[in-house]
Amino acid sequence: DFLAKVEELLRDLGTEARRKHPGVKEASERAILQLRSLQTTYVALVRRASTSKTPHPTTSIFQSQEILRPFLLAANYPDANFSLLSLVVKAIQVLIQGDAVCDDDVVYIVRVLSIQANVCCSSFYVKGRATGTGSSNGNGNGNNSGVSNSGTHSHNENSHQHHEYGHNNRERSFSSGTNSVSSASSAGGGGSGSG
Repeated sequence: DFLAKVEELLRDLGTEARRKHPGVKEASERAILQLRSLQTTYVALVRRASTSKTPHPTTSIFQSQEILRPFLLAANYPDANFSLLSLVVKAIQVLIQGDAVCDDDVVYIVRVLSIQANVCCSSFYVKGRATGTGSSNGNGNGNNSGVSNSGTHSHNENSHQHHEYGHNNRERSFSSGTNSVSSASSAGGGGSGSG
């Protein structure tokens, strides 16, 4: 099952990359040949283990840079499309779960995934600027903050105004930075006068 998955992923990678990244396709074909060669060795070890006391081989025998290389090569392209990267991530996951990645190759996996992470971040940033998201958020936050502060200020002054009316029984004027607060003060004054 492990071998079938890896070979299928290599074939799909070669098919996806054949037009835009022919080097990845060639690397995939070489990786399939290497996979089959290691498969022959693996089968021989399994047969030997079944007839002797030697331990059964594991899929760690497939630790090969030749097999990992096409996936790293594909992820190394900043313009790699989503389908290609999906195959890369899935293949790396399969290889790691099968203990088919050398310890020395982990740093290369991290490197190419970091490249794609930076590309995604840059893409989001550019799209945000192109659609005005950043500007909109800035204005939106500013406006919301202003409205919120204005509303709080209005509420505090109205409460204070009501307190003054209750004690002095006469109209007072309150300075305010917004028209709504001034209107509220005028309306409150009219109500007190009629009362």
